[in-house]
Amino acid sequence: TTTTPTTTTTTTTTTTTRAPDPLKVETEWIEGGTTGGSYFVLLRGIGGTPPYRWSTVGGTMPSGLSLTHLGLVRGVPTEAGEFTFQAQVRDIRDEVAESTFTMTMIDPLTIDTMVLSVATVGYSYKSSLEASGGTAPHTWTVVTNALPEGLDLDPTGTISGISDRSGITAFTVRLEDAQGRSVERDYSVEAINLLVILTSSIPGGTTGVDYSFTMASSGGRAPHAWTVPTGLLPSGLEMSSDGTISGQPTVATNANVVVRVTDVDGRVAAFPYVLPVVTGATRQEIVTRGGTVVVDIVGSTVNLVSTEAADGFTAYVIHRGPSRVQVHFVGPAGITPSWLLCEGSPDVSCAFD
Repeated sequence: TTTTPTTTTTTTTTTTTRAPDPLKVETEWIEGGTTGGSYFVLLRGIGGTPPYRWSTVGGTMPSGLSLTHLGLVRGVPTEAGEFTFQAQVRDIRDEVAESTFTMTMIDPLTIDTMVLSVATVGYSYKSSLEASGGTAPHTWTVVTNALPEGLDLDPTGTISGISDRSGITAFTVRLEDAQGRSVERDYSVEAINLLVILTSSIPGGTTGVDYSFTMASSGGRAPHAWTVPTGLLPSGLEMSSDGTISGQPTVATNANVVVRVTDVDGRVAAFPYVLPVVTGATRQEIVTRGGTVVVDIVGSTVNLVSTEAADGFTAYVIHRGPSRVQVHFVGPAGITPSWLLCEGSPDVSCAFD
């Protein structure tokens, strides 16, 4: 028997491991955002040996934002401005890569003007719309309805012109910033007629006789309030806030007064008047420019009771008779004399200066 030897061949396999690519920050830039809103951006790395771990190593992130170790920039930004910071990514083998990011945060585009001022018909009007946030420059337009006749809105936000008629006009404006962001707001402008006093003169009164007269005005916005800022009404008379002068005058005089009316928005109109009060029956006190005279009137008879010169007048001269009293008040050189004359038959009347 012949035996043939067996030959055994052994093969050895060699495995080659490829080195990882260099660790790098793949994200090239970060988009900015708007303050007050949620913000999320994920930074990405490439190469190295995952998992990665992120951190900030310099600069300043926007207030309200932070970088998590997973590479997520998140939070609610609270401050507008440009911010620059350095982010670092580290792999499991402690390889490190860094990148610098700059991001701009802006405040939300907002129309700040709440209401518009009231226009006066026939008078120049100007009111500016105010805005904040977004990216300048801002552009304003009217997008629905129209402004009151005679008024226009320029692109900078100024409403100006001369209103042609009274009434309330509603419209909508749009604000757009340089990046195309836009917001809208509804407004109305009220145009009113000029506040004026319609009363041309105030009727006179008589001492001892009840008196009532109401001033008249138009325009402005109700309610109107009346006052006498200059001078004094005749003794015994008062003016209420609705413009009614009433009472019972006790002194004959020529009262020089300024009457003023004010509307609910503070508009003012004023006019000077002379309110004369003439003598009635029985005892009368008459205030002239030169002094005060008291007389008793009974039928067609007038009797002088007393005379007193006013400041600036030094003397007086009296002429009298059964139905007549005349008083002249005189003063230093340059002072115009003042006088009083009460006479008549059968009814006595008094005139004075």
